[in-house]
This record gives sequence, structure tokens and C-alpha cells, in this order.
Amino acid sequence: MSDKSIESKIAYYQERLLEQARYYAASDGRTISTAIEQAFRAVPRHRFISRYRNWSTNEWHTVTPETLLEHLSMLYSNNAIGLYGDDESMPSTISQPSLVLSMLELLQLAPGNRVFEVGAGSGWNAGLMGQLVAPEGHVYSVEIIPSMAQEAANNVAALGLTNVTILVGDAGDCYAPGAPYDRAIFTAGATDLPLCFYEQLTANALMLLVFKLTEGGETLFLLRKEADHFRSLESMTVGFVPMTGAHAAGSQPQLLTELPAWERLQTAEVDRRAFWWGGHGEGGLLWRTRGVRSFLAIVEPWFTTFRVPTRNSEMQTLFGLWDREGGSLTLAYHDHLVTYGNMATNERLRMWLQRWIDLGMPAADSFQLQIYPADATVIPGENEWLVRRSESQFLWQLPTRAC
Repeated sequence: MSDKSIESKIAYYQERLLEQARYYAASDGRTISTAIEQAFRAVPRHRFISRYRNWSTNEWHTVTPETLLEHLSMLYSNNAIGLYGDDESMPSTISQPSLVLSMLELLQLAPGNRVFEVGAGSGWNAGLMGQLVAPEGHVYSVEIIPSMAQEAANNVAALGLTNVTILVGDAGDCYAPGAPYDRAIFTAGATDLPLCFYEQLTANALMLLVFKLTEGGETLFLLRKEADHFRSLESMTVGFVPMTGAHAAGSQPQLLTELPAWERLQTAEVDRRAFWWGGHGEGGLLWRTRGVRSFLAIVEPWFTTFRVPTRNSEMQTLFGLWDREGGSLTLAYHDHLVTYGNMATNERLRMWLQRWIDLGMPAADSFQLQIYPADATVIPGENEWLVRRSESQFLWQLPTRAC
């Protein structure tokens, strides 16, 4: 096939994907700007994927100029694609295109902006941003996996994007030589906000933070820097790979059988009652409860999750409340609650469930969020909850009345 025919095929898949992105944006009451559409065409996604994993078959595929045509439909599908990892972990992906473009829209990039990115991955997002802030602006993107950083650097260089710098390192340490930044964006889930972001972002800077509540899901927040803190402007539920390195975003839920008290608790069942979370079957529990789990992760220090084996020996994740000092544990299954030790966690869980209903059944993206350094004095008010981390503290707020 001639080069002209290949370019025609690429253009076809690009326009088809743009149409899907416009549709998803419109369903959320958003648009995709002309500038972002032009950047999407100028920075082709397929130029950033040399090897990928097919999620349906778990097979890895290598993309070469000779095999490009057979992979175009996958490379321009509206799906995240695994780029680096194995059967146990996939620490690097190229994100769903419609989400990438919507995030860039939220970030309000303009020519001349200086941008810091947490996680370069393939370099595609950095390349898009470089196109949007050109010619005077600059993008600094830090990637913790050396081989991915090198490939990302090669990808942006091949497209002549001289205003994009890919660096190897821990993005949680930021990058002082490129500061101050007008924009910052996380492409990995974080459970804390490192202090360097307060220092290296300009006044009124915008930041997209993928915040991962411990065992409570992930939420994308658009934040504005205001004096000594950040305040949320918009939010949505998302799913991203977690941050790694010194600022790693937590670990896997603990195996229930490894809980030191489990040997005693499993013979001390005190209550078992039917409780339906909607739907039927063990497999959908986490999906059906994502809203209430994120609420509990914000308001309840006893909230936790455990991994337990199913009847067919696979692992499932259960959530509940664990009072370590009082020796009470309540676990939520897809159709019942089981309590061990004593009824303290059962009563507390049912109290919070009623409160959740009374508040309108909010999920994490229903909250407004303010983020302060860990040493700031922050006093929660009515319908406000403070979640402390090592570097920052997160003030979650619910409106006292409907707008």
C-alpha cells in the first residue's frame, strides 16, 4: 500500500476517534476545542505506541512500519492501552483518548504556559500539551521507568517537539529547574500531594490531580492554587495506574487471613444479616459500591478492604469497618453483612449508611476539596471532613443545601 493510502487510513481512524471524543464530551456537557482537535491531528497517537498489550487476549504486539495498518484500529480505539508491565502489574498505559482530550480541555492550556506532568508514559500527552503551549511554552514531563522515559523522549523528538522535555526521575519530587509552572497534571493516581507543588506552581495555576482514596477509588480534580492551598473547581470519577517511587499510592488490600486477629475473629461471628448492594453476584460488588466506598474512605477512619478467596479459588475484594483496638470487624458481601467480635463496627457502618442516604448518597466526586500543607491549621466545619497524609491534608466539603 502506498504512503498516501496509509496516510488516508490514519486520517480516517483519527477522525472517527475525534467523533467519539466529541460525543463523550457532549454527553458531559463539554466540547472539544478546535485547538485540541488540531493538536490531536498533529500529534498522532500511533507514533507513540511501538508495543502494546491486547487486553482481551493478554497478548503483546509489536508495531512496525510494515505492520502498522493491521494495528490501526486498535491504536485508534477509544480505550486505554497497556504499554509496559506483565500479568501481575501494568505500571504504564496510554490513556483513553476521549478522557485525555477532556482533561486537556479542563486544563485550559494556552500558548506560553509552562507545564509539569507527573508520568510521561509514551509521551503522547506531553506531546499534545507541547503542541498546545507552543511556541513560547514548555512542557516538562517526569517518568520513573527509565526505558519508558527514553522511548517517550524519542517519540517527541521524532515529531520535532522541541518544547517538550522528558526526564527520568520521581515526579513526586517535581522539577525545580523548569519552575515556576502555570499548569500541572497527574497521569497516575496519588494518595498525597507532595509539598513541591505548593512551591513550584504560580499563583492561580491550574492542576489536574488524580486522587486515590485509600481503598475508595480514584477521582480527577481540577484545582486552582489560591495563596497557600488548592481549591477544586470540577471533578469526575476516573481510573489510572498508581504512582510509584517515594510517593507511591499505597498497596494492595491485605489478605484477610493475614490479619493477626483473624484466627480469633473467624470463630467469633456475632451477626449475619441480608444486605443488598444492588445487582447479583460476587463479581460486581466493587463497581456497585464505588460511591459509598469513596464516602466511607473520606469520613470513617475504620474503613478498610480485604482480599478473600472465592468459591472457585479466585480473589475478591471486600470492604467494611475494622476497629483494631475494640476487636470488632464488619465485612460487606454482595448480599449480606457479617460481623465478628462485637457489634461496634456493625452499628457504626449502619449509622454511616443512613448518613450517606441523608446527605444524598454522595461519591468522592460529589465533594468540593481543598488541599493544604500538612503543617497548616485546618479546622473542619459542618459537613466537612479532614483526611491527613504525610505531606498534605485534604478538606472534603459537602454543600449544606442544594444549589
